[in-house]
Amino acid sequence: MKKKIFMLALMISFILPAYADTVLFMKPVTKEIEKSDANKIIKNLEANVKSKLNSISYQDISKAKLKKFGKCGMKPECWSENASEEDFQFVLLSLISMNEDEEVTVRLVLINIEDEEVVDDSSKTYDYADDANEKAIFAQIKKFSAYDDIKGGKKSKKKDKEIDKRTKKMEEERKKRERELERAREEEERLEKERKKRERLEEERQRREEEAEIARLEKERARKEAEKKKEQASKKKSLKDNAEKLERARELVLEMCAQGKYNAAIKAIVKVGEIKCECEEDAKVLALKTQLLNFNKVREQILKGVEVKNSSLILDNIEAAKALDESIVEGGTEFSQKVDKYAATGWLARGKEMEKANNYVEANEAFEKCVEIDPEKTECSDWLESKDKIVKAIYDKASVMKNFNPTKAKELLRAILKIVTAENEHYKKAEQDLQQLEY
Repeated sequence: MKKKIFMLALMISFILPAYADTVLFMKPVTKEIEKSDANKIIKNLEANVKSKLNSISYQDISKAKLKKFGKCGMKPECWSENASEEDFQFVLLSLISMNEDEEVTVRLVLINIEDEEVVDDSSKTYDYADDANEKAIFAQIKKFSAYDDIKGGKKSKKKDKEIDKRTKKMEEERKKRERELERAREEEERLEKERKKRERLEEERQRREEEAEIARLEKERARKEAEKKKEQASKKKSLKDNAEKLERARELVLEMCAQGKYNAAIKAIVKVGEIKCECEEDAKVLALKTQLLNFNKVREQILKGVEVKNSSLILDNIEAAKALDESIVEGGTEFSQKVDKYAATGWLARGKEMEKANNYVEANEAFEKCVEIDPEKTECSDWLESKDKIVKAIYDKASVMKNFNPTKAKELLRAILKIVTAENEHYKKAEQDLQQLEY
């Protein structure tokens, strides 16, 4: 329907008379030129515009509009925005200026308001102000590409009568077309009302469906919410029961630890760890489980070291085991009561290892620590009490090595000086032999 109306409007535009488009002649702008010279050129320019073009002068425009138009300058979009509803389709701007050589330049700019574009922009320089006469300026205007669209001026009376007659005929044709357009518009409005009615009914149907869906979803949400609350209440009760179970179970595990029943305690805590309550007691059980598992690892290393007489397995784990044991049960479990015995066994093993490696200084230190920790460890005390025999054996070994391995002999002699005092009979011998070997 819109396309049909557009075609009717287009037909009317073709049969209407082709009048010249109207030009708004804006007040010329002058720059660095004598007022008298400028006025003379402006007078010639106005005469051309009035007689040669279908024009409206700035003098016929209200001050309010003229002020508004004056802000547009050469900006076509500004003219389109502020003058699109006016009776003129073009605007003619002019700039008259003079340079240092007293040459005069007349610049004419023609803007098509509807198309928002500068259609002509021409400048002409005259040697003198008098050269910019009416004839010369008309020649400049006539070169406009849009001149045929805006030319007008005086017409003969005969021509006017022909135009009036043609205009009257075209006016009747225009009114006829307007009636057709009106009927087409009414039909379009009727169809538009029907379309809107259908849309309204469809919207109402969709609204009812949406309301029914919302009600269904709300009912479903309420059902799920009730189920969720029921589930949460059940879970809360279960967690509460589990928390009580965990607390009792942890206390039993701690009792097992205090009695030295480590393997049973570990089995119990692993099983208890499967119970979850997401509570403080749950965290305590998890911590106890971690401590017990770590403690059991280092405890097993210590017991293995005692069994195979490996000092590193015992001494490297003894402090960690003691700390973990005391963190499990305040004051430690049965293990803490035996820890000194295990440590003494570790130092005994270390002493024997060092003695076997001929490292008598570290062997002596290990046996001393062994006796310090456990005075009842007779193997350690026996070694220290038989130190004179051991030193004699070391000295004899060094004496044999002096000739074929002096470096090793010096190591053995230095060891004697470190493990016995000067009162020992072999101390001075070792000292003298060492001086001889070093010099």
